[in-house]
Amino acid sequence: MNDKDTASIMKALTSMRSGIKTVRELDAALADLKKTTKMSGSELRNFYLSANDTAKQIGVTTQEIIEQAAAWSRLGFNTADAATKMAKYSSMFSAISHGMNLDSATDGLASVMKAFKIGLEDTDEVVDGIMSKINIVGKTQAIDNSDIVDFLTRSSGAMAEANNTLDDTIALGTAMVEITRDAAGAGQALNAVSMRVRGYDEETKEYIGGVEELSGKIAALTKTASTPEGISLFSDKAETEYKSTRQLLQDISEIYNQLTNENKTALLEALAGKSNGQAVAAVLNNFDTVTHSLESMSNSAGNAEAEMAVAMDSLDYKLNRVKETGTGIAQNLFGDEDIKSIIDILNSFMGVLDNVTEKFGLLGTIGLGAGLFSGLKNVGRDKMYSLICYLF
Repeated sequence: MNDKDTASIMKALTSMRSGIKTVRELDAALADLKKTTKMSGSELRNFYLSANDTAKQIGVTTQEIIEQAAAWSRLGFNTADAATKMAKYSSMFSAISHGMNLDSATDGLASVMKAFKIGLEDTDEVVDGIMSKINIVGKTQAIDNSDIVDFLTRSSGAMAEANNTLDDTIALGTAMVEITRDAAGAGQALNAVSMRVRGYDEETKEYIGGVEELSGKIAALTKTASTPEGISLFSDKAETEYKSTRQLLQDISEIYNQLTNENKTALLEALAGKSNGQAVAAVLNNFDTVTHSLESMSNSAGNAEAEMAVAMDSLDYKLNRVKETGTGIAQNLFGDEDIKSIIDILNSFMGVLDNVTEKFGLLGTIGLGAGLFSGLKNVGRDKMYSLICYLF
C-alpha cells in the first residue's frame, strides 16, 4: 500500500470518526429528552431528524435544538408539537438578542409565559405575544433584550398578581433601567412596589395587612390642587378593585412634580421601601418612556420574525448552515440505531476473538507454531480494538 492509499484511508476514517462523534452527541441529548417527553417512538425519531432542519433555519446547532426541547419538556411542554416549537422559539429568541444565551432565553420565556398566561395553550402566541414586544423595546429604547428578561424574571409573578400586563411590566422596568442602568434592581423594585401596595411583605411574601393605613398615607402625600383627595390605590369608590401598579404610578407621575421634596421622599418609601425608592423615582420622572414603550409594543406584531430575517443574512448564520448541513449528512450516514447495532456486533466479535486467542495462548506452551499463531491472533485483536476506540 502506497502513501497515497494510506492517506485516503486515514481521511476516510477521520470523516467517519467525526460523523460518528456527532451522532453520539445527538444521541446523548436525545436520551435526556426521552426521560420527560410524551412523544412516541416514531415522534422522537421524526423530531431527531427534523431538528437539523430547525437548526439550519434558526442558526443554532442540531444538538442545541434537541437540548432545548429537553429543557422545555421538563417545564411541562412535553408533547411533540409543544417541545418542537418551544425549542425553535427559545433558539430564535436567543438569536435575535445580543448576548443572551439559550438557557437565559428559555428561563425568561418560561417565566413570562407562566406569570402572564401567554402561550400556555397555543405556543405560537409566544412569538408576537412575548418576543416581539421585548425585541421592539430592546431595539428602540436605551435597553437591550437581556436587561428586559433580567427584570422580568425577577418580577413577573408579583406584577401579574398586581393586575399588570406584560406590556405594563416591560414599560415600567424599561423606564427604571434607562435611568438607573440596573436591570436586577429594577426587577427587585417592581416586585417590591407591586406587593407593598397590596399589603404583602416583599421579602417574606406573606400578607401583612395595613392596606388601609398605606392607602391613607399615599392619599395624604399626593394631595394637590388637581387631586384634593390624593391618589387612591383603588380603581373603584368601594375600594374593592386595586389599580394596576402601572396605573397607580401613572396617576402619581402626573402630579409628582407638584409635591414637596419631603412628601416625595416619604411617598417613595411608602411605595417601595427604603432601598427601592430611586428606581420608582426614575419611573415617576421618566413616564414618557413608559408611554412610548406601550405604544411601541401595541404595534410590535411581526417584529421578532423581521429581526430573525436580518440575523439570517449574517455571515455567522450562513456558516452555521453549512456546518449543520454536515451534521444532517452524518445523521443520514450514521444512524444512531445503526451505530448501536454495529457496536453490538463488534462487541460480540471481540468476545469471540478474545476466547479464541485465550485458548491459543494456553496452547502456546506446547509448540512454536501454536504460540506464533496465538501471537498473530493477539495482534489482530489489539488492532481491531484500537480501530473501534478510534472510531467510537
